[in-house]
Amino acid sequence: MKRILLPTDFSKNSLNAVNYAMALFKGKTCEFYFLNVQKPSEFVSSDIYTASPVDSTIYTAIAEDNKKKLNKLVAKYSKKYASESFTFEGIFDFDVFVDSVQQTIHSKHIELVILGTNGATGAEEVIFGSNTLKLIRNLQHPILAIPENYKFSTFSSLLFTLKEEDDFHPDALLPIGDMVKGNQITLQVLQLDTKKKMPKSPILAQFSEIKYHHIEDVPTPEAVSSFEQLYEVDMHAIFIKPKSFFERIFSGTDTPQLSYESRVPLLVLK
Repeated sequence: MKRILLPTDFSKNSLNAVNYAMALFKGKTCEFYFLNVQKPSEFVSSDIYTASPVDSTIYTAIAEDNKKKLNKLVAKYSKKYASESFTFEGIFDFDVFVDSVQQTIHSKHIELVILGTNGATGAEEVIFGSNTLKLIRNLQHPILAIPENYKFSTFSSLLFTLKEEDDFHPDALLPIGDMVKGNQITLQVLQLDTKKKMPKSPILAQFSEIKYHHIEDVPTPEAVSSFEQLYEVDMHAIFIKPKSFFERIFSGTDTPQLSYESRVPLLVLK
């Protein structure tokens, strides 16, 4: 059984990520959790107990309104996917976004977080969106980021970018297992400035085919972008270390907004 967290602000972009998740895991047994987080704004949770009646009323109204929206989401998807082995639950929280996601991951034993690239503006955050970046920087759990307006059509090819500094335990590939199981999927391994192979793992045996591609002396963003244009891939997987996030993705470029605008869903593994 797969436990998947779907953060949502009820926007078109976040619901697009939800629809992608439903299509990706169709035919599998999954528990989906819709999480809506309201920013504390001008007051934090501890202030609620000492807030004026007006503040308390505002908080209550926001909470009730968002809970109703969550209930509608649960009802909608429960009905739409009644024939699937899916269960749905809505969670509302009044907290800092990253803290709320982390708490939900631990309380619900979440295995994968799926969200849309929420369209922030300016500098590096134009690529992934502020909330997505915050999760990538702070979470130690796998994240699947769905590009804006990207629609699920097929999942038959997975691109995995492998660099010299990548050093991970085979179990780190487990999040890919449920996606691959039972499907005919080709693994395209893009080796950048390295000739190391993927570590032996039962997960790799589930792929119908594994192809290795070796590129040297080309910045990561350009190499990945070119590869995605030459080969049809449906998802891109990478390993990152939170503290070296920008070095891994941007490779020292001074123009981060041009570095890597993912054309396909990006699976970030830790």
